[in-house]
Amino acid sequence: MPEIDYVARLALVQAAITALLTGKMQSYDLDGQKVTYLDLDSLLAEEKRLVALARRQTQGARAAFKRGVMS
Repeated sequence: MPEIDYVARLALVQAAITALLTGKMQSYDLDGQKVTYLDLDSLLAEEKRLVALARRQTQGARAAFKRGVMS
C-alpha cells in the first residue's frame, strides 16, 4: 500500500478552506472526488489532524520523543 503524502493532502485541505472563506467555491475536487458542500468546522478539524500527521511524517518518529525535562 502506498504511503499517504500528508503534506500534499494538507495543502489540498488548506486550499479548500481558503476557497470557502473567500467565497470562491461552489464545488471542489478533492482526491478525485467532487465535493459540492464543505463544512468549515470539518475542514478545520481535518486540517488540525493533517498538521500533526504531516509533522510526524516529515520529522520522523523520533521527533515525538524529543520532548523531555532537561536537567
